[in-house]
Amino acid sequence: MTESTFAGTSGTGIPASLKYFMAVSCGIMVANLYYCQPLLGDFVEVFNISENASAWINICSQLGYGLGLFFIVPVGDMVPRRKLLMWMHLLAALSVAGVALSQNIGMLYFFSVCIGLTATACQVFVPLGAHLSSEEERGKVIGTIMGGLLSGILLSRTLSGFAADLWGWRSVYWIACGLMLVMAFLVYRMIPGEQPGFKGNYRVLMISLIRLVRSQRLVRESAWIGACTFGAISAFWSTMAFFLEKPPYNYSLSVIGLFGIVGLAGAMVSPFVGTINDRKGPYLPIRLGIAIMIIGYAIMFYGHLSIWVVVVGIILIDVGLQSAHVPNITRVSSLYTRARTRLNTIYMTSFFVGGTLGSILGSYAWNGFGWNGVCTVGIIFSIMGGLPVIFGKKSVE
Repeated sequence: MTESTFAGTSGTGIPASLKYFMAVSCGIMVANLYYCQPLLGDFVEVFNISENASAWINICSQLGYGLGLFFIVPVGDMVPRRKLLMWMHLLAALSVAGVALSQNIGMLYFFSVCIGLTATACQVFVPLGAHLSSEEERGKVIGTIMGGLLSGILLSRTLSGFAADLWGWRSVYWIACGLMLVMAFLVYRMIPGEQPGFKGNYRVLMISLIRLVRSQRLVRESAWIGACTFGAISAFWSTMAFFLEKPPYNYSLSVIGLFGIVGLAGAMVSPFVGTINDRKGPYLPIRLGIAIMIIGYAIMFYGHLSIWVVVVGIILIDVGLQSAHVPNITRVSSLYTRARTRLNTIYMTSFFVGGTLGSILGSYAWNGFGWNGVCTVGIIFSIMGGLPVIFGKKSVE
């Protein structure tokens, strides 16, 4: 395998309609991962399980996502991405239908893993957007797509809580099934055809991931930052329902779901952060983002005093994550034009491995030390993510 183009060939530009379609598609697909989070308390009662066992439903989704990122997403460099995306949407429809039909916790775990595997379709859209965009607008395009992805994550929690209160938790997944079928058709109609840049078999494709990690310090640095920052935010979101359903708040599922709207601040700043990255480079927004996350978690320690403290903390943590994430993924996507999907695989696999670890540690911190334990985990992850950009040497961009 040879990578003949280094940060060279760029797209000629991407139509606005296609850019926003990919952003919406990312949001709808990734939402499948997060519908469960406001429902975790419901699962405890319905299936008569512990809070820790319920938290593993979310963890299984994240584990499936990590596996899909590593083993499925790289195929986007080897086969036409339109075909890959269409089939992943169809399989996602089967996965969410499986959750809706689940009769025990074992079935929920299994189909949650399947949801995670298929939800990686959104990470095929990101390198596709980078491929189609010109170099001058790449950061803004990726920022828009990532804004759609984050909107899906956050709105999924809100819509999930409302639908579950109105029609029961199974209705959430039947609605998701219908959305996946519609999106499979639209992907086939709207995504342009292309010739894959990689010539070789799957084994060679996977070996090339190791070569890319070994040869590029920038890839390793970005992967570390991504893993730590997403681990920080996952510790919070995976335990938020437990915190808000208990005193002093005692909120219902629909109210807990509303907190997803608060996090939309992060989605709104994503295109703006992408523009800053295009003009100033990645290090300034990455450093600011991590600093904002640390401040957000410091405020969250006092979340029991007022719900407004929680609201401010959510805004800061989500804005901080996107401020670090968008420039981080943009610089990785600009490295090798013929390996963009694989580079995204390396970065996002690390990103969601960190998220899974953050969810696990957040769950154990909640059970052992309560809300202060969760906030401590978040701050530690954030500080660890900042180490390369504070003490390390700048990678060649």
